[in-house]
Amino acid sequence: MLRSLLFLNLLFLTVPVLAQSGRFSRPEAIQSFFSRKANPNKPLLLAHRGGPDPDETENSLQTFTQTYRQLPEAILEMDVRMTADSVLTLLHDDELERTTTGTGSLKAKTWKELSQLPLRTLAGKPTRQKMPLFEAVLRWNANRAVLALDVKPGVDLTRVLRMVERHRALNSVFVICYTVDDARKLRQQYPALWLALGFTTTADLEKLRQAGFPLKNLIALAPRQLQPGEFYEAFRRAGIPVSVGTYGAGNPDEQPMTTAEALYRQYARQGADILTTDRPLAVAALFEEKN
Repeated sequence: MLRSLLFLNLLFLTVPVLAQSGRFSRPEAIQSFFSRKANPNKPLLLAHRGGPDPDETENSLQTFTQTYRQLPEAILEMDVRMTADSVLTLLHDDELERTTTGTGSLKAKTWKELSQLPLRTLAGKPTRQKMPLFEAVLRWNANRAVLALDVKPGVDLTRVLRMVERHRALNSVFVICYTVDDARKLRQQYPALWLALGFTTTADLEKLRQAGFPLKNLIALAPRQLQPGEFYEAFRRAGIPVSVGTYGAGNPDEQPMTTAEALYRQYARQGADILTTDRPLAVAALFEEKN
């Protein structure tokens, strides 16, 4: 009996280590992933809010699982928010109405209240799914895919990164920063962590360089409008991959694929290293077919 208990205790202690032993357990893997040496003509794809179809839920474990199964190379983007009792969960809007059956503000409610709310699909239909804990997503991922963390303003970045660190997932995430100050603080605390910052012109890059900000392990979030080739080339020379969003009104994701195909290709041809899209499967098929 004692031997059995000792075995179970040992098994319990080793599970967290085994659970986090996926592809991106080591820093070399994410470095190689973003270098794009394997296929420089094929952009990486970032699944915006997990990449749900209209009949699926955004920011949910079910959608992350579905996208990962069909497109294991996709980066999974998620929106991290914090409840009134400081629990980290996922939801794009602070208002609950669009994505859940609840009402009011997420940050004004406790996790006990929020955990009971069914999620809605993109089309607005209620489901049996519930919003996930951020910790549950880290546990589910186990360093298998790269996660893009859109930590919403007002959420405690230190709490988020401590959770990531606890799950030994620092090598499988990057954090989208809303300000240079936030990026600077994270860089000081976690020198090897990948960060993403918005850039509207190459002058922004030069200002960052002159301010002494380390450019290593940095992703540039470019304007959604197509930029001249020189824009993308400036970041490539600095060793910074460029991500372009193709979602939202007036952008390729909102157009039929027959129209949008040329636009996706043009972004890639001009120098976009990552396409952030609401329809990762369709865009992936587009590049697979012709390359």
